[in-house]
Amino acid sequence: MNCLTKTLAALFPAIALLPLSGCASRLDYTLNPPVSNDWVTVTVKLPQETEALPLDVLYRSETCRKEVYDNTTESHVTAVRGLNPKLVTLQPQGNGDIRQARVAVDGGGRCEWKLSAIRVDIQLKGDDPLASGKHILPTSYVFGFDDQAYGSGEGSGRKREVHGDLTLKNELFPMTVFNRVFNENTIALFGGDTNYEKWSRHYRLFDSKHILIEPVLYSKKIVSLETPKSRKDSPGMTVLYPDGSTEKVDDIYPNYDKLLRMK
Repeated sequence: MNCLTKTLAALFPAIALLPLSGCASRLDYTLNPPVSNDWVTVTVKLPQETEALPLDVLYRSETCRKEVYDNTTESHVTAVRGLNPKLVTLQPQGNGDIRQARVAVDGGGRCEWKLSAIRVDIQLKGDDPLASGKHILPTSYVFGFDDQAYGSGEGSGRKREVHGDLTLKNELFPMTVFNRVFNENTIALFGGDTNYEKWSRHYRLFDSKHILIEPVLYSKKIVSLETPKSRKDSPGMTVLYPDGSTEKVDDIYPNYDKLLRMK
């Protein structure tokens, strides 16, 4: 056996392992959906004063895993599914207020990426008079396609199971929050305390191919919240409702049922 033959013989076992070890240590984020793939169509019909941010799409891979710290194991290391986040722009449909995007369920590629979650964010436009001088917070809708927790779903509530296509027509109110301690003003679109399941905007979808979000915005029915002037004042937020009435609440949410009676 000559020198070259010996070298190749020694290298062959390592070469054979390269696809597996390389995939585990350096994820290939390329998507290559198969021709016969299923797709999820996300459609948003926007109120005039609002805009949609790019979809936050998350893929996961059983094939390409990554090591993370785990204090429950002796080695303090465990392997979890690889993550592949993508931003997908919602495209205008004609000259109207409809935005739409298609998302592949099977992302394909060397890592065999599978769709795990989609987050849809809508918010007031930056040039809307209501948003002037305020920090704009988006209102989120989260759609899960597996049972893994989605870390960017805060504020959307607990998961509700839905089978088949989904149409959402949430009723939203502009909500301003003035922090008197830090002199900060924010604005969001309020659709109820998502800690209550009936107002949650977090869904676990099964066999869903079409998602339609068509929120109703009562742009003239503004609800305002203010924090106490100082930390020495009694806790809680002061709420000013569109009809001029006020009340003190212990948390950061106004009374949504009361708002619905004022629409």
